[in-house]
Amino acid sequence: MSSDKVKSIRTGVFIDGSNLFWAMNMRDEKTGEKLHYNICFEKLRELLKYKYSPVFLNYYGVEDNNPKSEPYITRAFGNKKFHKRLDGLGYNVQRKNLKYIGDNVTKGDTDMEIGIDMNKYENDYDNIVLISGDSDFLSAVQYFHSKGKHIRIYSFEKTLAWELKEFAIKNPRCNYKLLDDLKEKLEFIPKIKA
Repeated sequence: MSSDKVKSIRTGVFIDGSNLFWAMNMRDEKTGEKLHYNICFEKLRELLKYKYSPVFLNYYGVEDNNPKSEPYITRAFGNKKFHKRLDGLGYNVQRKNLKYIGDNVTKGDTDMEIGIDMNKYENDYDNIVLISGDSDFLSAVQYFHSKGKHIRIYSFEKTLAWELKEFAIKNPRCNYKLLDDLKEKLEFIPKIKA
């Protein structure tokens, strides 16, 4: 489909915040260096608006509403501040409480919430932009593709599940784009304080 055609259809954007967070913070096992860049969400919003006609930009994130001690208290404060900033940038931030399992083990993914919202808003969009490489989304991608939806998957190469990549390659109306290739357009560059 041409870029003009994609721009003309309604798009629902679903961003898996947990998947993206871990991808941006992956490190090389040998050197400890970061493997991926940090995404600037202002730049991401502008790219999505330029390429598509977003009906909504949904970001799914986890918040720790009961941090027990440091460093969890500081992280929880920073995370809430980040989500508030995304709200101000025009993202619809869907928040989920972080779950503690034992003393220092936590669980916080939003895959189910994303899948439910894909279904809930199905009549509001023709094109899905999924920013996640998580293989758990394969069933949803297959289902909505069978319903005639166009699907665009964005992920870093190292976090793109082979199942999603293979499906995107083999099926019309579905493709993937590596975030690695968009570094010049999306990288967060911190402002240098004078």
